[in-house]
Amino acid sequence: MSHIVRSDSVLARTAAELLSRHRWSPEGDATCPACDRPAPCPAARHADLVLAAAPGLTEPAPLPERRPALLAA
Repeated sequence: MSHIVRSDSVLARTAAELLSRHRWSPEGDATCPACDRPAPCPAARHADLVLAAAPGLTEPAPLPERRPALLAA
């Protein structure tokens, strides 16, 4: 796999910081603690995609799909 985002770039570091703020716990509420949107929120999903393209900065955790009940909200 070729990496298209450098792990030392501002983009990768910002994505890691953003993901740490928008990370949610499956045991807790089904909303993002940072923006109160249904988890995983768009910010977390996009940050995870950036980190998947950056080698070695952090291992992106796979984000679960939204629950069908949350899509109606």
